[in-house]
Amino acid sequence: MITTTGIISTSFGRQYIVSTATKTYQTVSKGKSTEFVVGDKVEINILNDEQAQIIKLYPRHNLIYRSDQNRSKMIASNIEQLLIVIAAKPTFNINFLNSCLVAAEAEQIKPIIVLNKADLIESDEFITKITDLYGSQLNYQIEIHSVNNPNHNLINLIKHKRSLFIGQSGVGKSTITNWLFPNANARIGDIAKYERSGKHTTTNATLYLLDETTQLIDCPGLQEFGLFHLNIDQVAEYFPDMLQNLGSCKFNNCIHLNEPQCKILELVNNAQIDSSRYAFYSHLCNRLKTKKSY
Repeated sequence: MITTTGIISTSFGRQYIVSTATKTYQTVSKGKSTEFVVGDKVEINILNDEQAQIIKLYPRHNLIYRSDQNRSKMIASNIEQLLIVIAAKPTFNINFLNSCLVAAEAEQIKPIIVLNKADLIESDEFITKITDLYGSQLNYQIEIHSVNNPNHNLINLIKHKRSLFIGQSGVGKSTITNWLFPNANARIGDIAKYERSGKHTTTNATLYLLDETTQLIDCPGLQEFGLFHLNIDQVAEYFPDMLQNLGSCKFNNCIHLNEPQCKILELVNNAQIDSSRYAFYSHLCNRLKTKKSY
């Protein structure tokens, strides 16, 4: 039996498409205890021209997933950068953006904010607010894009990297994906071949191989991005606007909610930390307080 390595490019429940250097295989895992995700490097036994069996999962460098009190959902692994697509319309949710940024910080993944639909009238004020807070104050990289005025720097940014595109429904993420990767429709057709072979459908992320060293993972539009898997004692470390002042509070175990002589609260009250960012931090911590392990 021939053994080789590949990358999981799509999943259908407990079945997966694995892309090797030469072709793709429809696969199942040898055991039932391991859950795989797009981006995983795996070892497979080739059964025939179209099918294989996953026999080994290589260690992950990182993992992006969302979680709430009841369940968690893995999105992708082994990511080098997270491109968060936002737009003024249909509806911008600042908590979604903050959640994605925290998830990236927690997994040591570089986040890039992509401001899409820049040609809309509503986008002028929106772009100013986002670039002022997240760009000028927090030093996150921001790229501005629209269909009529595409940002060609995005092409350079994803070269020789594995990037995950994430965003809420309706922000135009798939349009950017198709612009970056014109052959995406062919890849979708390849996936559809497996869907037609049985009762399989996918609402999961999909990996596109742009060239030998450039991979783009497109995630379906999300409405929320839960962070219930985080440890409340470490959350502040994922906020660059708080990080440099951690350890300056009176109490070593301060979690910066209502403790006396808290340096972070002092900075918030003096408008040195943005109030919307702190409101998100407070909301997240109060949610994490409800975890049974806390």
